Amino acid sequence: MSQAPDLLRVSALARRFAGGNGISNISLSVPAGSVTGFIGVNGAGKSTTLRCVMGLLQPDAGAIEMFGAAASRASRKRIGFLPEERGLFPHERAREAIAFHGRLKGMGRKQAFAAADRLLERIGLGTRRHDRLSSLSKGNAQRVQIVCALVHEPQLLLLDEPLSGLDPVAQSEILSLLAEYRGRGGAVLFSTHSMPAAERVCDRVVMLSGGRTVFEGAMPDVSALSPHGAEVITADAEGLAAAAKSVGGRAIPLANGMGEAARWRVVLPREVTHPALVRALAQHRVPILDFQPIQAGLESAFWQLAKPSENRAA
Repeated sequence: MSQAPDLLRVSALARRFAGGNGISNISLSVPAGSVTGFIGVNGAGKSTTLRCVMGLLQPDAGAIEMFGAAASRASRKRIGFLPEERGLFPHERAREAIAFHGRLKGMGRKQAFAAADRLLERIGLGTRRHDRLSSLSKGNAQRVQIVCALVHEPQLLLLDEPLSGLDPVAQSEILSLLAEYRGRGGAVLFSTHSMPAAERVCDRVVMLSGGRTVFEGAMPDVSALSPHGAEVITADAEGLAAAAKSVGGRAIPLANGMGEAARWRVVLPREVTHPALVRALAQHRVPILDFQPIQAGLESAFWQLAKPSENRAA
């Protein structure tokens, strides 16, 4: 039996902007039935990539395939897209906004309104179907926006930061909605800054840094790339560097300090234990405000693979 083609495949995608920013080598795939996390710092190139996929930007190089063929206007109608810039007008009513997006994707008027009513009931807004979007909370407006991307029952969802600005309850409800969608056979490319959310719902991950893909694979595989070591907060940068070097490790600054103290990541050889590092810190008289062993997982692997200081895209 032949394997079903990936619903989306992007190969060596490049799009440069004035000033030198942009993406230079993005490759990724979204298999059928998968939820693929799309991870990167602000400016890594996630939104630029999604805009190219949806035909909103013309790439300078590379290829985009959808459902086993070159991307086209027809294939893009089979995709639901939530852009980073939310596009609903505040004066629109929830039911009309959802139906309008359905009709843009080719649904008949009666079918679009029926789907809007059904989905509003599903997200708990059935009694507010005629309310203007400006009267809804940010979380409810976000639910409506996601439903606009779902209304035509797409085979693939592209979501650009769907959890941005939402409280934990609203995030949980949206993740539940996406789980239902996946349960019906849909696939998702899920751009997010929330590492815990990605670990919760994604089975694959694509990591970007500086406009390039630095990792693509299964979630367990990326977790295995987590560094071994500890995160340390101290005001003695020189002492920390010397202590780390004495046990074969290196200290990497993670953020600007508050006052004199700063947060560091100390990466150690696998054979060096955390107690050995603690002893080295004590021997070098390094004052420690906090010491946390690095936990294997998506976030620690991300900081190992990504390089936020590189040139950034939109």
